[in-house]
Amino acid sequence: MSWRLDNRRRFILMCLAVVALLMQMVLDMTRTPTQQRDFDLKLDAAQRAEKAFAAVRQSRGLENASLDLVNDPAGTGLIGPEISPITNATGNLDAKLTSLNPNFAAVIVQYFRQAGLKPGDPIAVAVSGSFPGMNIAVFAAAEAMDLRPVVITSVGASNWGANSPDFTWLDMETLFFDKGIFHTRSLAATFGGGDDMGRGLSPHGRQLVQASIERNDVPFLESDNIEKAIEGRMTFYEKASRGRPYRLYVNVGGGVASLGSSHNKSLLPAGINFDLGAHNWPRKGSLILFSEKGVPVVHLLRITSLAREYGLPVAPDFQPQPGEGEVFVRDMYRWPLAAGFLVIYCLACVLILAPEIRRGLFDKLGRRPVASVISFIVFGLISTSHYSALAEVSWRGIEPQSALGDVCLDNGNQQFNYLLLDPAKGMEYKVNGPRRVKLITRYISGPGDPERQRYNVSLQLDGEEILKKSFRSKPMAGVTVCNQGAGVSTLRRAYVDIPKGAHILSITAQSQGSGDVVGRVFKASKRKSTGTVPFSPEGYLELATLQFESGSQSTYYRFEAGSPLTFSVTGPTKLQVRTRLDFETGMLGSQKYAVEVYCDGELYRAFHYDVTRLANAFYPTQLDLLPGVRKKLSIKVPAGKHSYEVRCVRPDNCGIAAQIRIPRKDLQGTQ
Repeated sequence: MSWRLDNRRRFILMCLAVVALLMQMVLDMTRTPTQQRDFDLKLDAAQRAEKAFAAVRQSRGLENASLDLVNDPAGTGLIGPEISPITNATGNLDAKLTSLNPNFAAVIVQYFRQAGLKPGDPIAVAVSGSFPGMNIAVFAAAEAMDLRPVVITSVGASNWGANSPDFTWLDMETLFFDKGIFHTRSLAATFGGGDDMGRGLSPHGRQLVQASIERNDVPFLESDNIEKAIEGRMTFYEKASRGRPYRLYVNVGGGVASLGSSHNKSLLPAGINFDLGAHNWPRKGSLILFSEKGVPVVHLLRITSLAREYGLPVAPDFQPQPGEGEVFVRDMYRWPLAAGFLVIYCLACVLILAPEIRRGLFDKLGRRPVASVISFIVFGLISTSHYSALAEVSWRGIEPQSALGDVCLDNGNQQFNYLLLDPAKGMEYKVNGPRRVKLITRYISGPGDPERQRYNVSLQLDGEEILKKSFRSKPMAGVTVCNQGAGVSTLRRAYVDIPKGAHILSITAQSQGSGDVVGRVFKASKRKSTGTVPFSPEGYLELATLQFESGSQSTYYRFEAGSPLTFSVTGPTKLQVRTRLDFETGMLGSQKYAVEVYCDGELYRAFHYDVTRLANAFYPTQLDLLPGVRKKLSIKVPAGKHSYEVRCVRPDNCGIAAQIRIPRKDLQGTQ
C-alpha cells in the first residue's frame, strides 16, 4: 500500500469528520424552544404547589416565627432547624433547598402520565417530614390530575425538614386543608425514624410526635418492630383501597418502612420505575412489595440529581416561579433538518467509503495488539477493584493481665462482671495494634454520694498517658450491685486508637465520691471480607432484639420446630446464618441442638451444635429467655433463584434465634 494512497484515506476521513461537525453546529444553532407534553397540566400543578408554599410563608410570618435566612435564603418557612427533639436522621441542606421548587410538581405530573394514570385512579403514597417541599409537589400533582391518593406519613424528619415540633408535616396538611389549597390529607401516621417506631428519638421527642398526630386527628399505626410496621402499612393500604387496585406507588424520602432497609437506597433508582429488577433485598418494604405486584413506583430521593435531570436549579437562594425549567420548555432540534442531514451524511459515507472498506481500509487495526492488551489490563484492574475486600468491624471483650478484682452487677435478668478501677494501680491489658479499643465505665454509688457524681478516667499506653476524660454519672434504674442493692450509673464510653505493634494499656480511675468506678474493655476486631449486610427472611415465628452490655443491639428472627425460617435468594452467593439456642431461666451447663437446611424442598445439609449460655447479653422484651453462644453456618447458593428453609430438629421443643447476612456485592441478584 502506497504512502500516497494512505494520505488520501486520511484526507477523506478528515473531510467527513469536518462535515459532521459543521452539520452538528448548524443543528445546535437552529434549536428552538418547544413546549413539552402536557404543558398546561404541568403548569396547573406547579401553580397549586406555589399556593401551598405561599400559605406556609404567610402562616409562619403571622406566627412571628424567626426564619433563618442563611439556611432558608428564600424565606420559605419550609426549612426547619438543624436539630430538634423530633429530628431522626442526618439531612442534606442542599437537597432540602433544591426540593423547595413548585416546578417539581410538573416533574411528578410527567411521572404520573408515564404511568398512564387517569382521573379517579387510586395511588398509594408514603411521605415523611424530611422533604415537605416534595410532599407538596406530590399533593399538587395528584390534585391537578384528580387522582385518589392514600397517604401514610412518617412524622419524624431529618435535619432542616419539617422537624419543628409545633409545625410538623401534619400541621402543614391541616393548614392546606383549612385554606382550601389541598383536599388530600394523610389517612394514617407513624413515628418514622428507626424501625418506623421512633427509635433514635428521646421519649420527649416521641411524645411531641404523638401530640402532633393527635392534634391533627390522624389515625396512628402502632408497631413494636419493623416487620410489623411494614405489614401494618400493607394491610392499611389494602383496606383503604376498597377493592380497587392501586395504579402507582409514590415514596418521598428514605422512610425505612417504605424502603425496607437503609441498604436498599443504593439499589433503588430515583424517578419512575416499572421494574426494579432482580435484587437480593435485605428487607422488602412497602415500595418493593408493591413493585412485586406489578405496580409502577415513583421513588423521590437524590433530589439534586433529579433537579439536574429536568433542568431545575440546585439549592437556589430564590423562590423559583411556576413554569420555569426544561420540564416545561426545552430547546429542541429541528427534526426535519436533522433527518435531512442524516440522510445526506449516510449517503456520502456509502458513496465515498464503500470502495475503500472493501479494500480493507481498517485492516491495520488487526496489526495493533497493544491496544487490546491495554484494554485487557484496564478491565482487569476495574474488576479487581470492584471485588476488593472491605473491612468489617466487631467489638470483642479483652481479658486483663492484672486487675484489682471484679464486681457483679445485676439488671434484674442477667448478671455482668465489671473490673474495679483504682487511682493508684492500673488495670493492665496487652493489646496488639493497629486497632481501636473501647472502654465502658460505670460508677457505683457509695454512702452519702449525691445523685450525680463526677469521676475521671486515665488511659496510659506503655507508661505514657494518651487519654484523660471526666464523666458525670447518671443513675440507671434497674441495675444494682449483686446481693447489695447499691445504685449503678449508666454506661460511659471512651475510645483510643492503638498504633502498630504490641503495647501495654493501663487504665486508672478516680472519683470525687465514696463509691467505686468499674469498667470493661473491648477491642475492635477487623477481618477481611466482602462486607455483609443483614438479610430479612420471609417466614419466621417472631422478631427478637438482642441487647449486649456494651450498648449495641442486634435483630434476630426466632423460629421453632413447627415454624421454620424461610427465605428466597438469587445466586450465586454465599449466605451466613448465625443461630443462637434459647435458654430458659434455670437451664445450666451446655445444651445440644440441631438444624437442617432445605433448598427447594431438598435437604441441603444438617448442622449439630453444643452450646452454653451467652454472658453479658439478654432479650429486653423476653426476659424469660436467655441467648446461647452464637453458632455460624454457611449456605452456598448456586446460580438462579432458590427457596430455603432452616428447620429446628432437636430438641423437640427447641427455639432458635437466627440472623442472616449476605455479601453486599451480591445484593444485585442475577437470574
